[in-house]
Amino acid sequence: MDYKIELEKLKEAFLYREIKKIEKLEGKYIFFEGKKYLDFSSSNYLGLRDDRRIIEIMKKALDEYGVGSGASRLVVGTAKVFEELEEYLAKLKNKDKALFFNSGYDLNLGVISAIANKGTYVFCDKLNHASIYDGISLSKSNLIRYKHNDIKDLERNLEKYKGVEDKLLVTDTVFSMDGDKAKLKEIVKLKDKYGFRIMVDEAHAGGVLGENGMGLVEAENLYERIDIIMGTFSKAYGGQGAYVVGDKDFIEYLINKTRSLIYTTSLPPSIVAGNLEALKISINEKFRKETLKENSEYLRETLNKEGFFIGESETQIIPVIFDSNEEALFYYEELLKKGIYLPAIRKPTVMKARLRISLGYKIEKIDIDYLINALVEIKNTLN
Repeated sequence: MDYKIELEKLKEAFLYREIKKIEKLEGKYIFFEGKKYLDFSSSNYLGLRDDRRIIEIMKKALDEYGVGSGASRLVVGTAKVFEELEEYLAKLKNKDKALFFNSGYDLNLGVISAIANKGTYVFCDKLNHASIYDGISLSKSNLIRYKHNDIKDLERNLEKYKGVEDKLLVTDTVFSMDGDKAKLKEIVKLKDKYGFRIMVDEAHAGGVLGENGMGLVEAENLYERIDIIMGTFSKAYGGQGAYVVGDKDFIEYLINKTRSLIYTTSLPPSIVAGNLEALKISINEKFRKETLKENSEYLRETLNKEGFFIGESETQIIPVIFDSNEEALFYYEELLKKGIYLPAIRKPTVMKARLRISLGYKIEKIDIDYLINALVEIKNTLN
């Protein structure tokens, strides 16, 4: 393969990507190339990434445990803080046990490949995260992809394979590029009829939806109906790592079978201590998610009024969708000139190019108005 030619092809199709060299992250701002920008790209939904309370807890854990963990948990053992976090999560999620992983990608890759095999038929929403698809691929199970949030299409597929004994449905609860929610209540009704396990990914719902910010499952009171719930700490909680909850036998099975847990050095205890503190703060300070909800509603309503297409977004993730990669990149570059960092998302991540607004608690209404005015100005220039 000639890599240079392949890179030129990407550039010609406006699909070339490069990693920004960040100089500093501070509250709602991101600094690079010597300039300060309002950051509408981060999944730091609750603004906890630089909370001093969390940082101090992590410092104490560093003094107690050191920098790294040394090996996988099965080899070197587990620090007490891992167990404290897992017990707290299991209680919050109304499940028997929880298990901590290094990242959401590691978790989905490992758990799905551990619980599915050649005899399993996995029903997967078309717009599920790449980690879910990669886990299904690694498991060598049978992928049955249904149209995004299309319950009728899902049922057609379930009817087609109703004779299959081992069926698993996996879905995001909030879809990461569109900001809409899975139709969990309707999926649960189909579970009664067709008999399948349900695994949900609460990565972008955690901290944001539900009374305690436990996600869409909590918001819709479906704990008893959902078999496997995973979530992350790298989004709303501003930390790192992921977790899965389920019944006792399921978690013990994962400890024995999940390769991405068994064969990797675990995250440092300091990270886990920070996650636990962030989780507690999020529950005690519900005003964070309430403010985020209000600001998200305001931004969606205003973008609609200004004639921008935002799809079916219902949450803090709000796409501004365009007809071409070139148009999305033009908006991105013009926004940079106005001090706004809002990257263009293109294939293969999404089918239609877009600016993906990822709203955080520290973004204020005045910042939202500034973004909207900037978008309108750019649109008027194009017109």
